[in-house]
Amino acid sequence: MECSMNSGTNTATANESPLASSGLSGRPVVPALAAVAVALLLATTACAPAVPAPLAGTSGGSSSAGTLGSSSPTPTSTSASSAVTPSPIVATSASVSPSSSATSAPATPAPSAGAWRTFTSADSKVSFDYPASWRVSDAAGGSGGIDVDVANEADVVVASLHVGPSGGLGGACQGDVPYTVLDSVEVDLPHQPAKGTVTPRFAFRALQEPNRVTASFGLTDTPAGHNGTTCMFYNVVTGPSEWPLFSFADAFQVRAGGSEDDPMHKGAKTFPSLDAARAYMKTPDYLNAKRMITSLKIHES
Repeated sequence: MECSMNSGTNTATANESPLASSGLSGRPVVPALAAVAVALLLATTACAPAVPAPLAGTSGGSSSAGTLGSSSPTPTSTSASSAVTPSPIVATSASVSPSSSATSAPATPAPSAGAWRTFTSADSKVSFDYPASWRVSDAAGGSGGIDVDVANEADVVVASLHVGPSGGLGGACQGDVPYTVLDSVEVDLPHQPAKGTVTPRFAFRALQEPNRVTASFGLTDTPAGHNGTTCMFYNVVTGPSEWPLFSFADAFQVRAGGSEDDPMHKGAKTFPSLDAARAYMKTPDYLNAKRMITSLKIHES
């Protein structure tokens, strides 16, 4: 902004003596000097620069503040800064979630400790696991070696174990019937391979008689039947010389038309059909018996 007074005039005035410019000599010049000073002050004020913009903004001009928002923070910026504050809290909360799911219980819980026990023979050469609620006792009329019965909570013998002398198997039957293997699992046990035998295994086998199905489970190394029929089978394994024969089963011998009064047939089951026998395989009684029998360990010298 230009000053209304000519710069050349200002210079000339400044170089002259106040007494000369007044045109008066020998008279007091104080009033004249005061008038000049006032005029110079007014001229200087008129030529002064405008008040800086920051002062106008400081005086409360909100519009100026909005216009200059790029160079000075605004309430909006302050609000945005405070809005960011919760973000770390949200992130921290989210990071905790996976730890909760990672510690969730598995779908199938592990068996509780003490639910099963282990039977070990006096010489520590034979052992097997069995449910803690079942009972192991010496079998009556044992033929030497190791002979034990395993009974359930109802004191019903689930299976009998014999490890020792073979003796004569014997037995006779008549009239073959359809024969079916319902379940079979190989086990790691010592045996004496021979013609017509297989590796030792747990098997659940059935005879389809005219008015019923007779089924039995246990260890065996001998297939039964010919062309899908038979009248009898044994649940036995031919062992090495130290253990010539062993059996761990619900029945030692199973034959068509056999009576439940036969001591060797005491554990065989009867069902109205094969479907009923298959359904039995899903029960705890069957699954526990299978687990127990397949856990058998025989240690050779």
